[in-house]
Amino acid sequence: MRAGAVVNPVAGRGRTLRGWPVVRARLVEAGWQLEEWRSERPGHAVDLAARLAERGCEAVLAVGGDGTANEVTNGLWRAGALGRVALGLVALGTANDFATCLGVARGPGGAADALLSGRRRRVDVGEVNGRCFVNVAGVGFDAEVARWVNERTKLFRGTAMYVVGIFRTLVAYRPQEVEVRTDRERWRARVFLVAVGNTPAYAGGVRMCPFALPDDGALEVVRIGDIRKVEVLWVLPLLYAGRHLAHPKVARASCRELVVESDPPLSVHADGEPVGRTPAHFRLHPQALDVLVPEARLKPVGMVEKGGVSKAFPGSPT
Repeated sequence: MRAGAVVNPVAGRGRTLRGWPVVRARLVEAGWQLEEWRSERPGHAVDLAARLAERGCEAVLAVGGDGTANEVTNGLWRAGALGRVALGLVALGTANDFATCLGVARGPGGAADALLSGRRRRVDVGEVNGRCFVNVAGVGFDAEVARWVNERTKLFRGTAMYVVGIFRTLVAYRPQEVEVRTDRERWRARVFLVAVGNTPAYAGGVRMCPFALPDDGALEVVRIGDIRKVEVLWVLPLLYAGRHLAHPKVARASCRELVVESDPPLSVHADGEPVGRTPAHFRLHPQALDVLVPEARLKPVGMVEKGGVSKAFPGSPT
């Protein structure tokens, strides 16, 4: 196997630099030809992954967390290599939700096992305003938190920074009216956020879209409506268990394409990376990405069955 590795040296607070040599040694021992590059700044991994794909690599490894996986996927997208060049996940970052969803164990041992299994799995990829996402994208509060964090740190974005960002943003944030058009419906309502999931979780275990599956040909849309700050504090802990859908102001649906518009414009994110402001055009690219996985069957995270709590959007028709 000829593969490139994009290594994020700051991912996982040192875990990446400690764990990657273990994985690399196992791959080289198995006969892999590796070309290794290190990312030096946010967005750099996109460029590196695109270059590795263009140089003829059969796979590009994202060595880090979800942020690195997102950038490598976008690099493959830029090079026109999605579906041709496989994505490998070496889950050593702070948040590894994409790897977890696909059954890739966290740590060097699990990563090496997945890469050496020789199995590939075709999964869907989401896109918003020209940026790919593998986990969750959205509009509103979480996008505003991502913007706040991004403006204050260009390199390290640990959990503590996001916790601070959540509470700093919550002080001034107010739900806003949005208009949403999907390939199935159209509605208008005041919302705290609109999340669009390709997988159930993001941000290190926040199961915002608990019914989302990465290979079902659909995007899972979760809306948290016009809730008060005290309600936000009640809902936040439920997100980690995927139980927030029971709240009367939370609803879900599914689609393959949607547009979110608002006045004033609201922040938009893709896997926690700011991608400007509304209008936001989300779309699904089904079965677009090959991922090296340890098992033939995907294991969903969060709600296993789609027979749980489900409320259609009750927003005002437009």
